[in-house]
Amino acid sequence: MKHRQQGFTLIEIVIAFTILTTATVLVVNIITQSSTRVSKVNETLVAMNTLESAVAVLRSEIAHNKIRETYRGARDGEFQWLAKVITKANPAAAGVKKYLNLYQVRIQVFHDGELPRLELTTIIADR
Repeated sequence: MKHRQQGFTLIEIVIAFTILTTATVLVVNIITQSSTRVSKVNETLVAMNTLESAVAVLRSEIAHNKIRETYRGARDGEFQWLAKVITKANPAAAGVKKYLNLYQVRIQVFHDGELPRLELTTIIADR
């Protein structure tokens, strides 16, 4: 008469726990990486909103002929921006009528004094 095995052997149980542990570690790692990426994307979106805010402020200031060499600002207390009017562009060279003044500006967005997160060089008209 043959003896039938009842249950699992110790080796089978150890292998099952090893597979389960490996799968759990992989899932936790994927979740952690995803949350890190989501927070970086959210931070970039806030920096982009800060950049948009800076462009709006510059357009308003230039439209009202309050042209300075440097502008500073902050949004949500988290990101700061710095804008410099680089040059007054020649509208005739761009094929634009003379009554329109163009200003080349460089805007940088910072977070807590770090290197710029975003930088934009653009041209803004005074009207």
